[in-house]
Amino acid sequence: MRVAVLRYVTAACVAVLAITAGAVRAHAAPDAVAGATTLSHTQSVYVSHCGGCHGIEGISGPTFVPMLRNSVGSFACTDEGRAYLVRVPGVSMSLIRDDQTLADVMNFVLITLGGSSTPPGFKPYTAAEVHTWRQHPLSGPDFMALRAHVLERSLAACARKQGKG
Repeated sequence: MRVAVLRYVTAACVAVLAITAGAVRAHAAPDAVAGATTLSHTQSVYVSHCGGCHGIEGISGPTFVPMLRNSVGSFACTDEGRAYLVRVPGVSMSLIRDDQTLADVMNFVLITLGGSSTPPGFKPYTAAEVHTWRQHPLSGPDFMALRAHVLERSLAACARKQGKG
């Protein structure tokens, strides 16, 4: 008798849960922006490993953390700049240990977040490049000065490639 009652109660609970789940899906509000709640694996990795400091949209705010949105692509005009972006400690020593995953994240950063700053014809990062460069993380007493010099040379190369200099 107890087993029969338990089966009946279990079946009833499963039915109620199924109906409730369907009702919740039916009444869920659609995304204000199509696909806004759907992230690719690469986007999820970026958000969980980089977004805390750089912002989920690449906007870090008024801090010493560099803004990525529409600016990081400027480094991609030189090989030195490309390597620099992987060699910065936050990238080279990232907990993203798989080189291909890190290459995918860097390509997302440059292509999507870099937006208009990324030069036409940007060559996506490969796992091999990432593997080589992350073995030589940048360090030094004046990291910000190094960043400024690398960026200056890269911006000059960008201007030359666009016929502006």
